[in-house]
Amino acid sequence: MSNVLNLVAPSFIGISYLSQALEMKGLLETFGAKFDLPDNFEENEDTFLELLPQLIDQFPLYFTRCGSDVEVESAFFSLISMIQLLSQVDQIEETSKKLSNAIVADTNKERLLLKSKLLSQQFNCYQPSLSSTYVLLVNVLKLVVETGQLRNCSLDIDQISDWMTKWKSDVQEQRVIYRLLHEAFSAVQQGEKAIQALVRLLKLYSENEGVEAKSDAHICVISHIAHPKIFVMDHLLDLHPIRALDGQLSHELLQIFVNGDLNDYIEFYNNNLDFVEKLAVTHEENLRKMRLLTLASMAQDCSEIEFSQLVEKLNLATEELEPFVIEAIGSGLIKGKINEPEGKISISSTINRTFKEPQWLFIMNKLEMWQKNLVIIQESMRKGHFSVPIGGG
Repeated sequence: MSNVLNLVAPSFIGISYLSQALEMKGLLETFGAKFDLPDNFEENEDTFLELLPQLIDQFPLYFTRCGSDVEVESAFFSLISMIQLLSQVDQIEETSKKLSNAIVADTNKERLLLKSKLLSQQFNCYQPSLSSTYVLLVNVLKLVVETGQLRNCSLDIDQISDWMTKWKSDVQEQRVIYRLLHEAFSAVQQGEKAIQALVRLLKLYSENEGVEAKSDAHICVISHIAHPKIFVMDHLLDLHPIRALDGQLSHELLQIFVNGDLNDYIEFYNNNLDFVEKLAVTHEENLRKMRLLTLASMAQDCSEIEFSQLVEKLNLATEELEPFVIEAIGSGLIKGKINEPEGKISISSTINRTFKEPQWLFIMNKLEMWQKNLVIIQESMRKGHFSVPIGGG
């Protein structure tokens, strides 16, 4: 028997594995199940090995015919304990996948939450180093998507990525996982994680394959635009599926949210009213974000901005300025303070909407300046121009 479980699954205590199997067979037959065993079968290991896959095929009957969730769970973990009795790891893996697939393939919609719970518990039972857990995870995600519930397992994108490396998952298998992660996180209203999964999916497409993922790319663009806390989107432009959108309205809209200002968006909206109105984000939400992004761009080039400039550039009434600037500061887009007596805001820092060669050059120049200043300070201290000793004392 190979120990591949992370924990000991509950089973029928004090009953032999064949007795467990025969007892389950008898109950399933009352549910209408049919089994292919000779009338005079012997109670031995060969009979058990012949019966176990048939029990797994018939197990979904528990969801419709068994009155108690506790009984269903007990039977489920009995099957897991039987699977653990198999002598070879590859047998355990294949049979575990068979059980998981049988549950997710059941078209009956009763007890979906229980099915999701059992699949999650099965996944948690097995060591994630086993390649079969890929299939178990896929089925867990399918049920999360279907139920819109994530109660019995945690989904960490980085950890799952590490697992896929251990499983030696090919590109297509990784795409399946990341697409399901996107759908699962969307189903449980975890929008930011859903976007992270979608970006990882798009990174798996080469330049020649980018056109295959144009639908996913469109969803990715709109998801970024719609998310109220995502403001930097220039990294999307390097993804091949996003590049494949070039010439389409979603790509043009993304360019505006990366580099444009409020006036650019309003012009786009006026020219493409039907397109914008059909998006999963409202025009008013787009206006809010574009005003914030426009302010961030204005703040990059100056340390102070007059209220009059904001009124003109952001198309806001004077009484709307203060709550808007407070929102911008609260969102982390800018750091600064309102100078109401002088009618301006003072800017100490702001985000970079794009981070390309000019931004890298700026950082390099800053570092070179700091390095030169440190050399000057060290030289002055060496010559005794400072009374403070190096180190402590």
